[in-house]
Amino acid sequence: MTQDEARPASDPAPEPVPEPAVASDPVPGPSPEPGAEPNRLPDQAAGPASERSAGATADPVISPPPYDPYASPPPPYAPYGSPPPYYWQPPMPGTNGFAVAALVVGIVGLCFCFGFLGIIFGNVARRQIEATGQAGAGMATAGIVLGWIAVAWIVLRVLLVAGAGTVGY
Repeated sequence: MTQDEARPASDPAPEPVPEPAVASDPVPGPSPEPGAEPNRLPDQAAGPASERSAGATADPVISPPPYDPYASPPPPYAPYGSPPPYYWQPPMPGTNGFAVAALVVGIVGLCFCFGFLGIIFGNVARRQIEATGQAGAGMATAGIVLGWIAVAWIVLRVLLVAGAGTVGY
């Protein structure tokens, strides 16, 4: 039987033979399975050019839209709640200058004869810290303690020198 002859109604039509994949597929990728459509760009329709020009439509392969680097980002999520109102707060007071001076003079006063200044500066610093809430109470206390140690060291040296002069007579 040739294709021009009529077929009986009981004889089913033969299945169309799928076309083999052409090496010139416009989109690279794995070769399609037998019977599957080859990869196509969205503007290309399936079938020969005569079918496309005649207005026959085919389902093109859908691809994601291209990346646009100039697109605006998606809108942010709404915050959980409004932030608390901002109230102005005065800056925290720094370290008291007399407390620093008391500590320095107390350390240096151990070697020289002015440890009594560490006691004075330390007491002034403690009064100012109690009144203003500044930091440095520990340095003021350390200056007072080191000042008293320096004064005791000076008194001990004076007693030893004075006592050494009277021993031989």
